[in-house]
Amino acid sequence: MKLLFPTVLFLLCPLGFAWASGTDDLVRALQAQTQQPDSPDTMVEADDAKSQTRRAGVGFYVNETDFVTAQNTLGHCGDAGLRLPDGTPVDVVAQDADAGLAVLTSTRHSAHWLTISDDSISDTGKITVLGVTKDGWKDAEAKGSEVRLLGQIEATGQMIAQIPAKKRNIGAPVLDAQDHVIGLVAGPLTLQGATEAQAKGLRKLAAVVGTAGLPAFLDSADISFREPASGLDATENDPAQALTGVMCR
Repeated sequence: MKLLFPTVLFLLCPLGFAWASGTDDLVRALQAQTQQPDSPDTMVEADDAKSQTRRAGVGFYVNETDFVTAQNTLGHCGDAGLRLPDGTPVDVVAQDADAGLAVLTSTRHSAHWLTISDDSISDTGKITVLGVTKDGWKDAEAKGSEVRLLGQIEATGQMIAQIPAKKRNIGAPVLDAQDHVIGLVAGPLTLQGATEAQAKGLRKLAAVVGTAGLPAFLDSADISFREPASGLDATENDPAQALTGVMCR
């Protein structure tokens, strides 16, 4: 199933943040190279080699059983397939490689979900990413942290974002001030021939895709997302509880 999302043709730099000159140079180098994200890193940290074969990424629920993740998540486990942290098998409902998004489902029911905004990333004020802050899902804590948008890779329409090292989770949702989804972390960024200093700076950079076209994509796949998934009203819904891990089987 294919549905191309509109490509945003603007530059989001500097956005009122004070960055080191080295970061500006790195962003310009990435924009000039227009390189795609590298293969997915681990769910929490790139150097967590012990869990690399088990973790694929994260997803966020849009109704009781269906959740959205980055399309990169699907290729992380090869033929092994995906599961939830509790072992529940996961099936792919729809995906769009060009948009970098996928919808997964399982028999597990979630009482919490995230609302999708129709706004683009550029139209927002405060921006946060909802990711996992602790190693492993048994005691993992989902928490939002500030995201700094540094620019755009115009060839792909992806944003360059500065994200805390432990929040560069593949598939993590990017939220506006109302905790509505406006984007999704597509993966880490790489730069060919990067210096040691640049390589260090890249550890906190990620590619983010906008999700303004996600409602239409879900509609085309007959996936409900507008109505609450349970008896909870908006004031009782907890965004952190709408996050789930996606693991290799």
